[in-house]
Amino acid sequence: MSTSRKPPTGPVNASNDKVIDLFSGQTYRSEQAPKIVRLAAELDGFEALYADTHGTPKPGQQVHSVTILFWALLSDGAVVGMIPWFDKLIRCAELNHPDSGFFLGYFDPGLDELVAAAPEHKRLELQAAADYFHFEASTEEVIIQELPDTCGTHAIFSKDELKSFTMTEVFSWRLLSNGHVQAMVININDVERWPVLLGDTALMPCEDSDDFCCFFQYRIAVKLKESDQDLQELLNSLTSEA
Repeated sequence: MSTSRKPPTGPVNASNDKVIDLFSGQTYRSEQAPKIVRLAAELDGFEALYADTHGTPKPGQQVHSVTILFWALLSDGAVVGMIPWFDKLIRCAELNHPDSGFFLGYFDPGLDELVAAAPEHKRLELQAAADYFHFEASTEEVIIQELPDTCGTHAIFSKDELKSFTMTEVFSWRLLSNGHVQAMVININDVERWPVLLGDTALMPCEDSDDFCCFFQYRIAVKLKESDQDLQELLNSLTSEA
């Protein structure tokens, strides 16, 4: 995807003494990493946009898009887009480096423009759900939500540093009460009946497997399934440098 649209202006920094933690009700401190309170699926075609250089892209400069999986309400009140990257779910803005691209903002297909903040209807949805399903923060791993993967995310497993590997579709994502998010895949050996549904005992977290390596976006997974030669050579170069 290419565009010459002007990137959004970043949000104005607010004083931390005016931000309240949604878990504790206390003043939010910047040294505390905000936890994920609630997730909402992205179903309207919003994407995160990245450029190879920092700042406003020049006319004709290539801009890369990544499909947003979820919108997340954080404990500091912020609402951010989330994408699978390497071995975890991260905020879109965390990818802001020359090696991965510089985050420009969110592309709104309805307005056909770049915006700086999450859409208002998602913010309202997340806040209303968090208010309704209010819970206390806990260090225990209690499942708060489980949502299906809607982006075709694939998990890669390998016993030999990607010299050979298997690729499995991510079935769902679980938000735990400690703010951690787990990617779930179907363990065929544990399936008792089909179809497998959310919450099924046959689902296992990717992170529970010692062979889990990383996630691939749908477009990359398709190329791997088609034995794309350029991608295979890239994987070979990455593993040879490891």
